[in-house]
Amino acid sequence: MHLGTRLKKLREAKGLSQKEISHGIVSTSHYSNIESGRFDPSNEVLQLLANKLEVPTSYFHKIYEDHPDLQVLLIQYEKSLNTNEKEVQQFLTKHVNKFTYISSFKQEILFNLLKYLELVRFAQITLAQSHYTSEIKIIPTDYINQASNSILEKYTFVTGIYQYFNREYKKSIRYFLDSLHLTKDEVLSAKLNYNISLAFYHSYDYGTALVYAKQALTLYMHFHDWEKCGHCYNLIAALYMEQHKMEDAKHYIEKGSSIITDKKSKLYADVCHNQAYFFYLEKEYMQALREINKSLEILQQHQSENAFNAMKLKVEIVLQLKDFKTLHTFLPKLKETVSSEIEQDQLTYLEATIYYFMGEYEEYEQKMRSCTAGFRMNKDWKSLKTAAHHFSNYFAEQKKYKNAYTYQELCILSYSNMTFELKGGEEK
Repeated sequence: MHLGTRLKKLREAKGLSQKEISHGIVSTSHYSNIESGRFDPSNEVLQLLANKLEVPTSYFHKIYEDHPDLQVLLIQYEKSLNTNEKEVQQFLTKHVNKFTYISSFKQEILFNLLKYLELVRFAQITLAQSHYTSEIKIIPTDYINQASNSILEKYTFVTGIYQYFNREYKKSIRYFLDSLHLTKDEVLSAKLNYNISLAFYHSYDYGTALVYAKQALTLYMHFHDWEKCGHCYNLIAALYMEQHKMEDAKHYIEKGSSIITDKKSKLYADVCHNQAYFFYLEKEYMQALREINKSLEILQQHQSENAFNAMKLKVEIVLQLKDFKTLHTFLPKLKETVSSEIEQDQLTYLEATIYYFMGEYEEYEQKMRSCTAGFRMNKDWKSLKTAAHHFSNYFAEQKKYKNAYTYQELCILSYSNMTFELKGGEEK
């Protein structure tokens, strides 16, 4: 990295062209050479550029020198991420001047990596992804390749999370594994094992996901971090349910429930959700309804914004019970929780199945065409497999074999993209 990298970022943030930023200071060609790193500007030119960009001149000096006092604050900032949001904000407010226009490239990168982790830590995912794009994605690859192990460890960890939230699970796994090989921090190793398991889960490789989930569980048990152990038990149970190993799933659900002392926590809501899904798969719908209601009650107490999956499961359970009165009153509440295209597609599929149950086949077909197109576009292969199979069988029953074949082909496409599930997700 060089000074031109910083100048370009500031210029683009201001919406200025090279001609506009250089006007009255140097020629456009000379400025272009400064920005590309071929020329070093004089102090006078730097002062004029700083004035035009509305930044302190100090931001352009000592760019390769770390400041000891700031390094101490960065260490404190990282430690503060283990506290609550209020304490982190108080710390940042107290030292806002120190964290604004950090002249050292290395320390500015470290701050931006920690800022991303802070945003993720407090569930500000949209802001975190935007921050990564504007502040971290622009870091030149050659700089990262030559960075210290501590920077590289954080960069690969952060980039793994960024790719995960972009649903680029294979890329996410690669970065998480790189970070896992670099780190000597057992706490970070536990987080990485858990995250890798989640990424394999979404890649339909349930067997490999189990390996990493159990490694994370072992580490968290060593730290006596029972809350994190509870999350691991939940994940392992979910993975066993995907493999249809119901006895193993039941065992881990019970283990997760047994270590949770706070029965009003979000973690306990997750356990109840898992228990509800277990009963749903076992066709014990009344028990499933009881458990999902417990989960939703806890989420409501926490005013959780992420209740879509729990509410969707309740609709699926109520549909199996053919309780159309409850369905009629609860479905609008589910619609209010939709926050993504994938959730909208899943809602559309639910609506389609309701129309199917009620024998309103024209509306059913319309909704099914919409959701299968959405699932395919968003590469939600698991949902597409289920929906396309349902739609294909419907057309076969109607003796519309051409349409049945079309959606059977979509089923096959889904299977081909769920390669690990086809392999059986054998535990390694």
